[in-house]
Amino acid sequence: MNKYKIGLDLGGTKLLGIIVDSGNNILKTKKIKVQKNITIDELLDEIVNIYNSLSDGLNINRLGLAVPSSVQFETGIATFLPAYGWRDIQFKKILEDKLGIKVKVDNDVNMATLAEYKLGAGIGVKSLYTFYPGTGIGGGYISNGQLVRGYNGTAGEIGHMIVDINGTRCNCGQHGCLETIVSNTAFKRILRESITNKIYNGKIDPDIAGSSDILEAWNSGDNVLQDLLKYQAKVLGIAIANIVNITGVERIIVGGHFYHVLEDKLLHIVEDSAIKYAIGDGMKGVDVLLNKLGPEAPALGVTLL
Repeated sequence: MNKYKIGLDLGGTKLLGIIVDSGNNILKTKKIKVQKNITIDELLDEIVNIYNSLSDGLNINRLGLAVPSSVQFETGIATFLPAYGWRDIQFKKILEDKLGIKVKVDNDVNMATLAEYKLGAGIGVKSLYTFYPGTGIGGGYISNGQLVRGYNGTAGEIGHMIVDINGTRCNCGQHGCLETIVSNTAFKRILRESITNKIYNGKIDPDIAGSSDILEAWNSGDNVLQDLLKYQAKVLGIAIANIVNITGVERIIVGGHFYHVLEDKLLHIVEDSAIKYAIGDGMKGVDVLLNKLGPEAPALGVTLL
């Protein structure tokens, strides 16, 4: 009898569920919006509802949950979910009690990294590091074929690497963290500041611009936007050089819609910057590739545990 696995990805505004077969093929997805004022009990009910909807009488082998939090992997406790203000949520125990099946819980970017390593842009190497610019910027680390979680479950979290000690104050309290420059939030902030300072005439609205708007603005010769994205790409390359210097990985995987939409314009800047700032021949033979898997990657990754 074929056994199926269900993976769930909890984000800041959504809960996405998938069901996969034994060949890691996604058979069905279900996505709902999650309100910021949701209670933990309400969220748990939504998880159960999605599980029941996806399982629909099938033989489910395991449920996996990817969360935006550091995780104590063995116990399945999410230590801090800043998007919701929750701490020490015992997802594994609670869901196993509710559903009567085995549950695995892990960090969302770690799970996207695992999925890319096994099924996407990471195929063919034994070590890699991922960079996922979004609201902040997350990372994941594979070494010798194994996902590295770290002693306290925080390995790979590169968003608070300091890249400019005199830079903008970060929400963490430090100055010049990577995510204050290389993230969607930073992109919006810097462009808004340019509008306020009358450096930018507002060809696009940073708060609502989508990928097509960014591409159109770039192609129209929007110099302010171009310079900002090139600056972000250069700083991302510096961060990659730092990681390569420390870990010596074989491959770098980059996510984020800017880099997909403007791959031929930005990815070479990222790579050139990484080569320039890496020590010695640290970047020799190290590919910088875009991620291959889409928004289902964290949910897919957690089914691979």
